[in-house]
Amino acid sequence: MSSKVENIIIFTRYNRQSASVRYRYLQYFELLNQNNKNTELSYLFDENFFRKKIFLNRLSFFNILYSYIKRLIKIIFLKKNTIVIIHLELFPYFPYIGEKILSLKNIKLILDLDDAIFHQYENINNYFLSFLLKNKFQKIFQMNNLNIFSGNQYNIDRVKETNKKINTFIFPTVVDVNYYNNKSKKIKNDEFTIVWIGSPSTSNYLKLIKYPLQKLCNEHAVKLRLIGCGYLELEDIQFESYMWSEKTEIELISECHIGIMPLKDDNWSKGKCGFKLIQYMACSIPAIASPIGVNNEIIDHGKNGYLAKNDDEWVDYILKLKEDKILYKQFSINALEKVSNNYSFDRQKKKFIKTIDNL
Repeated sequence: MSSKVENIIIFTRYNRQSASVRYRYLQYFELLNQNNKNTELSYLFDENFFRKKIFLNRLSFFNILYSYIKRLIKIIFLKKNTIVIIHLELFPYFPYIGEKILSLKNIKLILDLDDAIFHQYENINNYFLSFLLKNKFQKIFQMNNLNIFSGNQYNIDRVKETNKKINTFIFPTVVDVNYYNNKSKKIKNDEFTIVWIGSPSTSNYLKLIKYPLQKLCNEHAVKLRLIGCGYLELEDIQFESYMWSEKTEIELISECHIGIMPLKDDNWSKGKCGFKLIQYMACSIPAIASPIGVNNEIIDHGKNGYLAKNDDEWVDYILKLKEDKILYKQFSINALEKVSNNYSFDRQKKKFIKTIDNL
């Protein structure tokens, strides 16, 4: 352990209401401080803003302006002996002035990508915004002292297209498996239940498998549970909907039998890190997902879950696990084993600290 105390500041968009903040940063805080890292989380928007934005789709211009000015001042007066971790970007829908200031101050920078955020500005309809932001990330990727952390290989490959020499490291989003095991309920719902967890902005992916869900729920006595979906209409499908809560998410997932993750086959989906699959499997639940991006790495098809390519496969795979209890039990064991071996906090924490020490 180094005797020198280093300052680390993590700039995020939201506080712990965001799964990325909780699992990619906050669970490392105690470990970082134990290793002489004076660590601070600096979030751009508070819980009230998050709730209005995510669940009500309401924005306050003055709140955004105040938050941006506050962050810019913090960046300008940041001391040089600091390691900065940026989750995705410093100022959404704004040029890369914050990242540029930090680069000019010769501060060590880590840009952490658990989404393909660089695709967000590629096809903006507004001409003015397109002019300002189209090449935002290409410019960021070329900055000095920049290191890339990513939850998957796709994002790293896209970064390397701009800057082949940049330092890149893969850090999947991981969970404390022991904590999940202690919080998980061991008794399942009486009805066979499939579960989806996410946010209102991602709940539209469920419409991609509307017909399989209709068939399963209406003809095969399958129950659908949605967590964090907000207001969502799924035609001819009855489902139970729960507000997301950090206190209840593990219990609500673990009461179910199968977790699902449908995705659209596009570049944005390829940049996702499959965290909901990791959550399901940490609860010993097999997962069924679209065969897109990192889903193909997390799920071992036919061992701990299935990768469904079309409507018929979604139905067939779910019914197969519903009807074969021996197969289901083995898949559940395999799911937990996969997360324990590949996506657990205990397996990743030493690598995380060592990487930061060696920057």
